[in-house]
Amino acid sequence: MTGDEADAPVRALRPLGSAKAEAHSIGPRGLSVDLSGGSVGVLVRVSREGRKHDNLLLLGEANGATAETLAGLLPDAHVLAPSIDDLGWPQRSRAARDTTAHAVVELMDHFSVERAVLVGTETGADLAVAVAAAHPDRVGALVLVNGGLGDTLPADDQGSSSRDALAGLRVPVAFLFGGSVAESNGYSPSSVSATTSWLRHVDAQEVAAGEHDRFDEQSIAVVADVVESQFASVRARAAHPATGSHRIIAPDDDER
Repeated sequence: MTGDEADAPVRALRPLGSAKAEAHSIGPRGLSVDLSGGSVGVLVRVSREGRKHDNLLLLGEANGATAETLAGLLPDAHVLAPSIDDLGWPQRSRAARDTTAHAVVELMDHFSVERAVLVGTETGADLAVAVAAAHPDRVGALVLVNGGLGDTLPADDQGSSSRDALAGLRVPVAFLFGGSVAESNGYSPSSVSATTSWLRHVDAQEVAAGEHDRFDEQSIAVVADVVESQFASVRARAAHPATGSHRIIAPDDDER
């Protein structure tokens, strides 16, 4: 890496073979959280052995299996997976997007999470970018899966799109694509390469599955390894005097 290590993007994106589910790990449980805009369903797994900065926020279509699998692959992480439907996503105007991004931060506040790695899938990737753009101090890194890199949300009247917001971010961004969803969203090795050639802070990797309908199965271990790399990057930046310390979900808080 070159330049300031604290601001450097994550480069190690290939599976490291370390993603193996812990047999004793406890899966996430469903809760309903009352926010200012209404009630939001969220899957929560509070790790009692978590390292201080390993907070993971999953944004995507409701998929309890994905949240449970990632929780098993990342036993030291605190995991939050809210329903983006309950959050009112996707949004078409900048004002509405900002409101939804604020709701995500409000959810983080509810669980005393100061900063998290955000994993956004498809339309949830655009929400992850919106949160990072509106609240950069609350996002340690992004992992985007089959979304967030293109103009999947139309530009508003000020000409702002998800890609424009992504260009202005200073956090590490990993982009994974593959399967039939990538094709329908216009993601191919050539198109992604053309975009990341000027988005220098974005590391992209195609997840090649033997069959398109097995992308989720093939990609989940890659996502876990990327998140582990992002956690390491967040911890490195947290150790820098300019960043200060990060609060975490406290198991005692969850039991009150």
